Amino acid sequence: MDSWTPLYFYLFNFFDCTYMSKFRFPPELLGAIREGNVNAVCSLLRTGDGIIRQLDDSEDRLWREALNLSIRLGNEDTMDTLLKGVKFDFRKIHEALLVAVDTNQPRVVKRLLDQLDLEKGNKMDVRSFSMAIFDQSIDDSQFAPGVTPLTLACQKDLYDIVTMLNQKGHEIPWPHKISCICLECTNGRQYDLLKFSLSRINTYRGIASRAYLSITADDAMLSAFRLSRDLRKLSKKEPEFKPQYIALEQLCQEFAVELLGMCRNQSEVTTILNSLGDQDEDSEDELDQQAFEEGIPNLARLRLAVNYNQKQFVAHPICQQVFSSIWCGNLSGWRGSRTAWKLLVSFGIFLTMPILCLIYWIAPKSKLGKTLKIPVIKFLLHSASYMWFLITLLGESIAMEVYRDSFASREQTILHNSFHMVWVVGFFWFECKEVWIEGLRSYFLDWWNCLDVMVLSMYLASFALRVVIMLKVHFLCQLPDKQDECVYFTETLRDEWHQEDPQFIAEVLFAVTSMLSFTRLAYIQISLQLKIKYQTKVYLTLPMHLYWNVTPVPITIGIYDPLLHTG
Repeated sequence: MDSWTPLYFYLFNFFDCTYMSKFRFPPELLGAIREGNVNAVCSLLRTGDGIIRQLDDSEDRLWREALNLSIRLGNEDTMDTLLKGVKFDFRKIHEALLVAVDTNQPRVVKRLLDQLDLEKGNKMDVRSFSMAIFDQSIDDSQFAPGVTPLTLACQKDLYDIVTMLNQKGHEIPWPHKISCICLECTNGRQYDLLKFSLSRINTYRGIASRAYLSITADDAMLSAFRLSRDLRKLSKKEPEFKPQYIALEQLCQEFAVELLGMCRNQSEVTTILNSLGDQDEDSEDELDQQAFEEGIPNLARLRLAVNYNQKQFVAHPICQQVFSSIWCGNLSGWRGSRTAWKLLVSFGIFLTMPILCLIYWIAPKSKLGKTLKIPVIKFLLHSASYMWFLITLLGESIAMEVYRDSFASREQTILHNSFHMVWVVGFFWFECKEVWIEGLRSYFLDWWNCLDVMVLSMYLASFALRVVIMLKVHFLCQLPDKQDECVYFTETLRDEWHQEDPQFIAEVLFAVTSMLSFTRLAYIQISLQLKIKYQTKVYLTLPMHLYWNVTPVPITIGIYDPLLHTG
């Protein structure tokens, strides 16, 4: 036998014991870790030979507990000893990384990330969130499904750790739509629906955090606006998790408000409120077309906040101060004046409204014309115009009651009860311009605009039916074979009219629209209260949209309201 044979047997048995058999968990290891005895840990793991030992899968939970315990106790030397002496796979290091993030230990996080780089396993952490729910070995983990080190650091707003993970290539993949039917989402729902839903919520918790928005977003405020809108939609699509989504939506709104509150001077406020962010050029051109009058800031960011329903942002004192300065214009003493004086000015504008509008139409650049362009004066003029419109409707209704006998026949002409159409034409022109500026979709998002369209349609239909009767009389009476119909539309009394007579339909439409027009008075009262208390969601698209959501029906009276046709 060769003299080298005993050495061969020794090496064979050594490597066989080392690699062919898995390393068993020493029962004394946890006690040594709790005591912080690094020498005892080295002795138990036999780290002196420099061999990294493979672990027995049946003792997976014990090794995880040992590594996590060393991290929670802050024993970095013990943790390094474990990492050097034992072969931990990605799942164990991944959970240890979660523990390090949970206990806010940036140095330990960096050490574990370096260990992941050595194992080439860091790519597994940036995969889609739902892949982790298929791993049954982490079912007994203390962390919720779908939680990654980055999402956990974001939820705790640990900026240093979030920055570190972001530099290492970690990211939070955006969850798919709730209606997505891709293979990944379908398998996730079939495997465990609850874990799938919780994974989505935990992912959104990371995305909606201040740390993630601040570090990863180019425009954190705009990203918060959009995320808030998406979370609001998700709360409706997943009503069983509505409280969680609403809480995250509230968090995004508060973050945007905090960013606005960091402004230190008016220059910074103007820069933020007039910024469009990363909108495309088409959107920028569209908002430029909606620009305010000369001397009034564009407030593009503020209008985006209104479109995204950011109530807290719009109600912020900084925004309210901007609103107040635009609302009062050069009339700096208007806000501090007495209520009696304001009522007197309003009554004077009510009496002189046609004259004031005519003066503005003739000389818009005059001193009086510039005063009439101030939003608060415009509001009073529009309200006065609407009051005159209601007075006209009331007068026509009284005239129909007083001269009932005349209106019971065909003797009245189209001019007897159509003076209100002067206002209706102005209303219609205003709504057309508003649709042109805002776009059809944005226009119909406001339910009051839908009501305006319905009312105007009924007014126009009522007037059109009266015109139809007039044309029938004109043409039928000229035809010899249509004399019966001519007599019906000229001489018959109301008792003999057909049930579907156009005059009946026109009067019904007029009565309904008149009632709806008077009900807008209650809306005016609510609008004034909102203006006094909150001043929110108003004065945002001068001159065409000056009183959005807190004003009565937009008032134009043909030639008597030229304010909307200049500038």
